[in-house]
Amino acid sequence: MSGNPKRYMVRVAIVAALSAPMGMLASVANAAQPVAPQKVSYEDAVPGIAPPDAPPISAPSEMARTNQPAWGCTPETHGDNPHLSSTPGVISAHGWWKQGNCTSNKATVQNCLYEYYTDGTWRRKACNTASGIFPGGGSANRSAANRACDTTATISWRNRVDVDVDGEIDTSETIDRQADVNCVITGDDQ
Repeated sequence: MSGNPKRYMVRVAIVAALSAPMGMLASVANAAQPVAPQKVSYEDAVPGIAPPDAPPISAPSEMARTNQPAWGCTPETHGDNPHLSSTPGVISAHGWWKQGNCTSNKATVQNCLYEYYTDGTWRRKACNTASGIFPGGGSANRSAANRACDTTATISWRNRVDVDVDGEIDTSETIDRQADVNCVITGDDQ
């Protein structure tokens, strides 16, 4: 290496670039370009993992009554995270309530399981409504939504719970609990 060391390094870089296969140079040039996320159609979407900023569930009208003014009594709505059931190959989630300031000791509790899809939607896969439920929870006092899994890949799930107190006007909030579960349902939405 005689002469200027900087000129030598420039020559080495030029020789290396000219010696590289053209496909390799193209991939290096393209690596610096930002890649726009591809929009997936509803029909082409598949179950996936929800990003941290996943949209809220777009629910049927009977469950889309969140954040309305408080009037009447206020029950406490509770639910657990979606999880694999003790029955092998089944996803499950539960909903229950506590009395809050309500005077009735019975309510109708509905909970539904939603699977995240790569088009950014949450699709309802299982739903259960239990009537005459006493407050407090426990296996006898809750709603249980469940459905058999088709495969065991990890997918994001949400459990939405709604409580309607019997014989009283109550607030209409719902709660969502989210978890990634090793369960994929490829069958029809409900």
